[in-house]
Amino acid sequence: MSEFISAHPDIDVNQIMENIGRRIREKQKSGVLRESDIEEIEAMELQPLPDFLEVPNVYEQNLYPRPSAEPPLPGHLTIEEAGPAKKIMKVIRKIMFPLIRFMSRPIYLELKNSFIDLQRDYLSLKPSILQGREYIKLLHNAINNMIVEASKLKIEEELLKTKIKVIEDKLEFLENRERAIEKKVFPS
Repeated sequence: MSEFISAHPDIDVNQIMENIGRRIREKQKSGVLRESDIEEIEAMELQPLPDFLEVPNVYEQNLYPRPSAEPPLPGHLTIEEAGPAKKIMKVIRKIMFPLIRFMSRPIYLELKNSFIDLQRDYLSLKPSILQGREYIKLLHNAINNMIVEASKLKIEEELLKTKIKVIEDKLEFLENRERAIEKKVFPS
């Protein structure tokens, strides 16, 4: 074999060529390859491996799409066409900007002052907000104390009703006993 193909010393090129020849003979015996196909493969001119950059990308780029190379639509200005217009607008802006700033300054100052006034109003409301919180706490505690006292009074009322019933029962028992004694002492 000629030294047409060079390989690393660890790679056995003769063994690889024998394996390829064996596979070709097996395919020829099974009828997959014909003699004309084998001759065509032997006569085929060796081509260099393609550069990976030349292989077209078959997948769409969704995350980072490439900019389209379509020509701009008529009527749209490109960067080259906008050069003189930009220069003219730049000069006009340099001339007009001090006038614009002069005209908008009172509006800016008025907005700034109104913002400062709002801050002052908020700070003046802050003590009343804190006082409101204190009033709410006082009212909450007062209502809570009233509920506790009303509950105590309700329990005391129920206790007094129970005592009255016990006393009424004792009184009735004593009245019945008194009548029984009267009947024994004064038989009619």
